[in-house]
Amino acid sequence: MASKPNINLKDYESRFARFDSLMQYRVKDILLVSSLYDSYLLEEDGQLSQLVFSKYVEFNLSMAPHLKRVSTGLEALEQLRNRHFDLVIIFRWVSDIDIVSFATEVKKINADVPVVMLAFHARELEMVERNCPAGVIDKTFFWTGDINIMLTIVKFLEDKKNVDYDSRLLGVRVIILIEDSVRFYSSYLPLIYSEIMRQTQALMDDGLNQVDKLMRMRARPKILMVDNFEEGWALFTKYKKYLLGVISDVRFKRGGKLDQMAGIEFARKVKKEISDLPILLQSSDEKYASLARENIASFMYKRSPTLLTELSLFINENFGFGDFVFRRSDYTEIARASDFRTMEKCLTSVDDESILYHANRNHFSNWLMARTEFDLAARLRPRKVSEFKDAAELRRYLIDTLKSFRKEQQRGIVSDFLRKQFDKDIDFVRIGGGSLGGKGRGLAFINSLLTRYKVNDTFEGFRISVPPSAVIGTAMFDRFLDDNKLHRF
Repeated sequence: MASKPNINLKDYESRFARFDSLMQYRVKDILLVSSLYDSYLLEEDGQLSQLVFSKYVEFNLSMAPHLKRVSTGLEALEQLRNRHFDLVIIFRWVSDIDIVSFATEVKKINADVPVVMLAFHARELEMVERNCPAGVIDKTFFWTGDINIMLTIVKFLEDKKNVDYDSRLLGVRVIILIEDSVRFYSSYLPLIYSEIMRQTQALMDDGLNQVDKLMRMRARPKILMVDNFEEGWALFTKYKKYLLGVISDVRFKRGGKLDQMAGIEFARKVKKEISDLPILLQSSDEKYASLARENIASFMYKRSPTLLTELSLFINENFGFGDFVFRRSDYTEIARASDFRTMEKCLTSVDDESILYHANRNHFSNWLMARTEFDLAARLRPRKVSEFKDAAELRRYLIDTLKSFRKEQQRGIVSDFLRKQFDKDIDFVRIGGGSLGGKGRGLAFINSLLTRYKVNDTFEGFRISVPPSAVIGTAMFDRFLDDNKLHRF
């Protein structure tokens, strides 16, 4: 008789629990210091707090911050003495105190609260640069007429605070932006955030259920911005293990002096360390385009009327968002994969040249990272093409790894049924919303326990499992009654 198995009933940290631990620092309360006129300029035809909330809804973001507006610096300082704020935004100068003195007083009350200035004129920027000691104003942005700047400021500060923990916990990806022009990054950074949010939203369709979809948004790439060579290299050194790519200006400070070739030199250094890392160089001078391409970097002209379209295309093609496009070494497209299942199908049919082309450049792991499948990406990335006997062995390894991971991921989870994306390998699926009902809930619970405590194969000679199940949610039953007018009956 087989000995009694040792079943460890200590709960493990599930995938959802780890994702739920991301984004621990949130900007919840913002103090706005602005005149009524400045506030009106920002709001235009709507309440500022409602406009910010609408942006959070648009991008499926939770916990929109609460905004408190005051008209004077003294009023703001009084508020800060009496309650906690996560962020102070001051719009140009206020009538009773200059910005530098105000920011200095804020830091005396709470040295940790970020102070951000939103400027309306170039002379305001010049005044701050000339008179403000380092560290008093944390960041300056320029008002370009786009309300997205508010979301950008919040997400920029949250990313800066959360990146260290989130990257170590789950391997959340990082994008480095090097730009020293306040005017340019104030219009460009909102574009990058909007594009990243949209791309991440598109990936939410791959989620097993609503919880999984929302967790994917938490694991979006972090954007870190600096304005000089040394700080950019420090970020690269610290986060190169998690980097999706670098977007950099060509001209910025190096060694304390403006260097016309700083971006080119930065790209060269990065390519020596990670030869396949995507780099986008940008400049208002088109003469740098050929130099950028010589250093295996993409180039974008800052004054191009199609700037956003070009940015979207670069992010899609280089950061792993969108479909995985199978190409040959001459860049000819031969197939596309939109999800795991189509990826598996494509891997069985595309030629050896394409598989080797993408494997040598870590394209498979990059695509998985963008989809927040960090565990699988980490499993694939260390493997080198040279470790496999031939392309056929590499192909089998990729297909088997994807297939087993997909089944692993779905085990113990109640997935939402989608007709267009239904996967016959899913063990437990819910059709429609609402509760599962008593019997369905019981089966789902047992299915979860068997997976959580790894009981399935614990007893020699036996496999314990809940048979593949589809449960109709109570919302579907209510709809059936409504459609057939059966409530009275």
